[in-house]
Amino acid sequence: MKRRPSKSAALGLASGLCALAQAPMLQDGATALRQAQRTWVTGEEPLPPLAFPSFEVGLGGADSEGRYAPLIGGEGLGHGVQGWGVGLQGRYISGGWSVTATALGLRDGRMTRGHLLRAGIAYQWESGWRLALEQQPSAWGSGLTGGDLLGDAARSFPRLSLSAPEASLPIGRWQAEVFAGLLEADRPIPTWISDHEARITAQAGGQDLRRARLYGGRLRASFGTLVEAGLGTIRLGDGEGSAGQAAPASAARTMTLAELKVRLPALARLAQARGAAIHLSRSAAPDSRSITLVPARTLGGLQVVWERWDLGLEYAGTASPGPAAFSEPAYLAGFSTFGDPLGPAFGREVITRTVDLGLPMFLEGQGRLRAVRGTAIAPLTSGFWFVQGEAQWRTPTGRLGATVASRRDEFPGSPARWGWAFSVFQSFRVF
Repeated sequence: MKRRPSKSAALGLASGLCALAQAPMLQDGATALRQAQRTWVTGEEPLPPLAFPSFEVGLGGADSEGRYAPLIGGEGLGHGVQGWGVGLQGRYISGGWSVTATALGLRDGRMTRGHLLRAGIAYQWESGWRLALEQQPSAWGSGLTGGDLLGDAARSFPRLSLSAPEASLPIGRWQAEVFAGLLEADRPIPTWISDHEARITAQAGGQDLRRARLYGGRLRASFGTLVEAGLGTIRLGDGEGSAGQAAPASAARTMTLAELKVRLPALARLAQARGAAIHLSRSAAPDSRSITLVPARTLGGLQVVWERWDLGLEYAGTASPGPAAFSEPAYLAGFSTFGDPLGPAFGREVITRTVDLGLPMFLEGQGRLRAVRGTAIAPLTSGFWFVQGEAQWRTPTGRLGATVASRRDEFPGSPARWGWAFSVFQSFRVF
C-alpha cells in the first residue's frame, strides 16, 4: 500500500520548491543538497525531482584574491571557476529519462572560457535503479563545510554512477551507490595542501601523476525513523606519469568514512522547532590504498531547523599527518580538483569549529551566515578566521543570489593575511 503524504511532508515540499526557486543559478546543485539535508533533519518525505522542463539564462560571475578562501557550497566558484559573463541552464524529463545542464561563458582577463558547471543524462527504472553519466556536486558526509569524502565546495567532476533502490532487510533499510569518475588532466597543487613546497619541488622533478581517476562506493542504512548510518570509500588511482607510463599501483590512495545521524524529536519540541538532529563521523586518509579508519579524523555536529531559521554547530578534528616523502611518483594534488578540496572546504589537516545560521531577509529573501575558526596542530602553521554570507531573492523575472567569503590567516610573528572570494548571479526564467 502506498503511504499518503503527511501534512508536514506537503509543507516541506512547498518550502523546498520555494528554496530551489530562490537559489542562485551558479549554486543550484549545492542548494539542492542543503535542502535535502534540512528535509532529513525535519523528518519529512524526500522531495521528488521537479518533473517539468525549464530553461533559464543569466548574467554574473565569480572571483577571488589573496589567501585561499573557498566558497562553502560554491561548486568551485572563485577558484575553479572565475570571470564574468553569461550562463544557460535547462532541464528536460520524459518518462524515466532526465537531461540537465548548466553551462557558463565567462570572461577572465583577456580570455573567455566555457565551463560545463553541471550536467547529467540519467535513466531511472520503475524499480528504483538509476544509471547516470553526470557532473553534479555530491554530499558524502554530513559536515557543515562539506562531506568528508565528497563535498560541494569544489567543482564537480564527470562520472558514471549507478544507484540501487532501497532494500528492506531484517535489520534496517539499505541503499547502495557506486561511481567511476575522471579528474582534470593537469591538476594544480592546491595552496592549502600540506607540504606545498615539497610537492611543488616533486612536481618540478617529474613526480606528479596525471589523468587520475576516482572510484567510490557508499552504503546507507536507515533504522526506524530516527537513525541513519553510512559507510563510504573513494579511491584515487589509474593515472599516468609525465612520459605517459601507467601509474604504479602503490601510488593509489583511499579515503574512508563511517557516519551516524540521529534525529532528536525531544530537543525539537523543547526548542519549538520543526526538527533537530546530531551527526557524528570518523574518516581516514592513510598514506596508502588501504581501506581503514586510522589515522582518524572525528567530526560531530548539531542542527536545529525552524520554519525559516536553522542553526548548525560543528567541531571537526584533524588526523596527525605523517612526514611527506615524494621520492616516487604520486598524486601530488591529493583529493582535489581545480585547486579546491573534494571533501571539506578547508581540507582535513586543520581543526575547525563552525557556526552555520540560516535566516529570513528583507523582501522575502533568504540568507545564510557561516563562521569558521580553524587551528592547526603544527606550531608554525597559521590559524584562521573565515566568514561567509549568502543572500537569495526571487525577482519578477527570475532570481538573484550572491555569496561573499572572507578569510583572515594568522601567522606566528607575522602580520595577518587576508583572502576573499565571491559569486553573484541574476537568472531570467524563459520557461
